[in-house]
Amino acid sequence: MPFSVAVLDEVNHEKLTPRRATELCAAAFSARDFDVERMGEVSVALLASPVVHELNLKYRKIDSPTDVLSFGMDGLYGEMVGEIVIAPEYVRFDRVGVEELVVHGALHLAGMDHGDEFEGTEMAVVQEAVVRSTGVREG
Repeated sequence: MPFSVAVLDEVNHEKLTPRRATELCAAAFSARDFDVERMGEVSVALLASPVVHELNLKYRKIDSPTDVLSFGMDGLYGEMVGEIVIAPEYVRFDRVGVEELVVHGALHLAGMDHGDEFEGTEMAVVQEAVVRSTGVREG
């Protein structure tokens, strides 16, 4: 079965298709030299900002809203790689869009991290390359 991404849209965002989410995640995983053809499924959940805030508090012990969270499950080559949770309404406060957050979340699932400061990290460089190569942002 080919790699795929399921999209759960609880906020009627209606702009992210499973096909596009699959393209974005595949590009992110490929940028990290993973064999996408052997990978399990990823799900992307578009949720209300208060729900993502609660998840941030519950799982990261951070009591503040956030734009994206990633939850690894069975490992990159397991049946279920993980879930990327995005708050589309939070995006309007940030400079990035939902598609870039899918890439960001996928890079976290691929084992990348950026600590407290994203700018200037290896993850920021890889993310920028992926969003440009997938047409999320021109450059």
